[in-house]
Amino acid sequence: MMKRKLTCVFLFVFIAMNCFSQEKYAFISGKIISANNSVGNVHIVNLNTKLGTVSNDSGEFEMMVSLNDILLFSSIEYERKEVRITGNFLKYKKIVVELVPSINELAEIFIEGLTVNLNYDIKKVPLDTLPKHTFFLKPGDLKKALPPDLHGSEKAPYVGFFPPIPGVPLPDARYEAEQRLKREISQKKQFPSKIVKQLGLAYFTDKLHIPEEKIDNFLAFCEFRNIIIEYYKNNLLEVIQILREESKAYNALKN
Repeated sequence: MMKRKLTCVFLFVFIAMNCFSQEKYAFISGKIISANNSVGNVHIVNLNTKLGTVSNDSGEFEMMVSLNDILLFSSIEYERKEVRITGNFLKYKKIVVELVPSINELAEIFIEGLTVNLNYDIKKVPLDTLPKHTFFLKPGDLKKALPPDLHGSEKAPYVGFFPPIPGVPLPDARYEAEQRLKREISQKKQFPSKIVKQLGLAYFTDKLHIPEEKIDNFLAFCEFRNIIIEYYKNNLLEVIQILREESKAYNALKN
């Protein structure tokens, strides 16, 4: 008899604890809407646990909650809203929250001194007190010849402070030409490795029938078609077309 009582008490406590735990905690999923449209990027914070999440583009979110927790929903475009977790939310593990768009009301502006007569009000507009410019352009000025080019045909126009800052030299056309030539040489050297890496070694050996040790020679053979310029212009389709056409001529010469 004593064992039966202990068994009954144990079962009662187990069922009560199980029911209590099921009612107190739940992992719920929710959806946020406004005017029947999903609302994304809404911040949801559990004010009791201080944990939060953000709704996705479809307005959906998931969060662990317990009974009587308060969820705060906030967004710049919508009014803040608080929702208390009830037993129904824990039972069905679903929640749908509808937000109301926030309306920013501007302060009223009162304009004094106006009458109903528009013509009279226009005449009462204050005069412009900003200073006027001091230069004048006459029709005869349009026929004046421009001064000669001070930079010459070999120098680029000066870009910077005018007049130039003392001690700061003007751009050197020869130096710029040297730098441009260095860039072109560097691009030419890097072109074979770049194009092989981009298209793959098998493309040259299997598709174009160019031996691996002859690829650099073949690419040099294609230079008269401006293949390097087209490559650095990102015209890859044009580059592939040149490779296909010139591979036939190159293989014919090889044979």
